Amino acid sequence: MTLSKKAFAACAAATVALGLALPAAAAPITPERLRNADNEPHNWLMTLGNYQGWHYSKLSQINKNNVQNLKVVFMASIGGATTRTVTTGGNGNEMAAPLAEDGFLYVIDSHNKIMKFDVRAGNRAFPMWRHDPGIERFIGATNTRGLSLWENSVIQATRDGRFIGINKESGERIWEATGHEKQGGPNAPEFVATTSFGGSVLPYRTASGKDVAIAGTAGSAGIGAVVGFDPKNGLEVWRTFTIPQPGEPNFGTWPGETWKWGAAMPWGPATFDVATNTVFIGTGEPSPVYDPEFRPGDNLYASSTIALDGDTGKMKWFFQHTPNDPWDFDSTGARMIFDFRTADGRTVKAVSSWDRNGFLYTLSAATGEFLQAVAQTDNINWTKGIDTKTGKPMEYLAGQVLQPYNVAGPRAGRTREQAPMVCNTWGGSPTGIWPPSYDPTTGVSYQTRTSGCTYQTMVRSTKEAFAPLARECLGCSVNQVQVDTKANMVAIDVRSGKILATHTYDQGIPATRQAESGALATAGGVVFTGWADGAFVALDSTSLVELWRFNTGTNLKGSAVSYSVGGKQYIAHIAGGSQHSSGIAPLILPTAMLVVYGL
Repeated sequence: MTLSKKAFAACAAATVALGLALPAAAAPITPERLRNADNEPHNWLMTLGNYQGWHYSKLSQINKNNVQNLKVVFMASIGGATTRTVTTGGNGNEMAAPLAEDGFLYVIDSHNKIMKFDVRAGNRAFPMWRHDPGIERFIGATNTRGLSLWENSVIQATRDGRFIGINKESGERIWEATGHEKQGGPNAPEFVATTSFGGSVLPYRTASGKDVAIAGTAGSAGIGAVVGFDPKNGLEVWRTFTIPQPGEPNFGTWPGETWKWGAAMPWGPATFDVATNTVFIGTGEPSPVYDPEFRPGDNLYASSTIALDGDTGKMKWFFQHTPNDPWDFDSTGARMIFDFRTADGRTVKAVSSWDRNGFLYTLSAATGEFLQAVAQTDNINWTKGIDTKTGKPMEYLAGQVLQPYNVAGPRAGRTREQAPMVCNTWGGSPTGIWPPSYDPTTGVSYQTRTSGCTYQTMVRSTKEAFAPLARECLGCSVNQVQVDTKANMVAIDVRSGKILATHTYDQGIPATRQAESGALATAGGVVFTGWADGAFVALDSTSLVELWRFNTGTNLKGSAVSYSVGGKQYIAHIAGGSQHSSGIAPLILPTAMLVVYGL
């Protein structure tokens, strides 16, 4: 649903009455503009800022010397749970980032509704239109992690498995297409019906001149897939499954028919290397999540980085971070692309990601060759370390086995008192929900995470209550207790492989996830992020000492962006959402607000 033409005309008339110029038709968001997004620092045209996934702003008007003068310049409600029209799904968490184009902001809320605001005045967000995709049933979680701009359209992938194109000037729907798998694919019909999309769409032009947009499946039963579709009409171009099929390379890392329910959902953001025509994306954990005894083996391509040909979707290479993952160490964070100098003096193009298992991995973008792993925290105990040659955990054994990691995963028949403590904690460790930032001038990457550990006990095994349509656990049940959780911001020099600084914030609440907003580093020497207690903060990019804060009064999960209008820099993010069921979660009321700051 969108504003009617009559209502849209009334909004335009109101704009004139307020003394604001009517918006001229904005220039198309061409493939060239997206390839050169860094040349438009006043705009924020993609969820991660550029194809390389840096989530970094070149703007420096707001800097470490004046950020203490930052203030809220305007706020605007964008809906969220307050406009909920379906009974499925929860209240929702606002996980998306705004997009900025020449004085206009585009935002999407947890219920997949999109709004466009005119923010050229600098002191208010004037609503231009609102698009409701008309979701009747949420599949998986109630959230989304972004939208995309392409030519004269806004593109979204919805939580009920559709691709939609919207006119970015009027808000009218241009086209709609199903994102569901075609008949005859590896997923059973009942699994196909559960197809959902929770990440942002990434559109690009390939080396051969083909236009493709991609989105990864999320929260679905069966086998995950990265879907390439035509950004002009939503029609499928290719579909790459994240678990090998019979007769394909690497089939056989799942016992029996367990591959049919293995999930490995690629629900996080993708990045694109224009020079090599390669898409990089991470995959989720294997299913059943906490029951590795049900699926002994490596469980490819779960918890992995995969590289795909931009034209065809054909897999170029893969690297698995946690084989036979028993702890929900999904590997869905953004894959940052940059030049890396190896220990033997070579300069190679690398792809790097903050993994949920507690390490920051750097791989060769061309081959997937392991280059480096850096521990994000000093309390990791699930493995004794990462093999410097293979990149695998030191305990790793190849073959159809239950991996003998340093700490045993959940096991059937083990009492709560017998559960070992696993560090780092899975809850709040980096995933595709929140992006890292990479400063190309220093080679330093920043990311938020929750420190602490976890006790995991299997209450019911998959074998006892097998339910193939159940999300992730297939009928198993696990009791989890998080201990000593605190919010962290970590800075790692990816060139030297060293942690430069860690900022720790004790919020005084026993929440499992305390830092899910990611990082925005800027040329002003400031890193912005948000905490679960509602605090939006600015940290010194060198020391990570807090320089400024504002409490929004609600949980923060959406990442910040920066843009400028009329020569003035702004910081923007979406606030709102509920915490998990522990701590003060029941007291945090659902909301969804666009918040913009300036000097």
